[in-house]
Amino acid sequence: MARPTKSEHEKRDKRFNLRFTEAEIEHLRAQAATCGMPPHEYARQRILGHVVKPAKSQIEASVVSELNRIGVNVNQLARAVHTDRSFQQHWQSICNQLQVTLSKVLLSYDP
Repeated sequence: MARPTKSEHEKRDKRFNLRFTEAEIEHLRAQAATCGMPPHEYARQRILGHVVKPAKSQIEASVVSELNRIGVNVNQLARAVHTDRSFQQHWQSICNQLQVTLSKVLLSYDP
């Protein structure tokens, strides 16, 4: 199946050449890779003033899932405490899970 033809106002038929240093090109490529985009498309989006968000990695999704699970447990334990039941050992387990998950977040965060 052939690609659909673009209308005249959608065609990119004009060129605008820029010169970069090798370091600038490498920076551009790294930024594009972070966003999961080809370098030329990334540069086009940034030049035109669009906000380009970093792509979400699989690790981030798993960390969010873990944090959600821990939050559900905390909610259940909080309800139990409000009914005058003691769950001290469970709170320690939740705290340990939270510390492990937060250390994963800190390791994956690279400003």
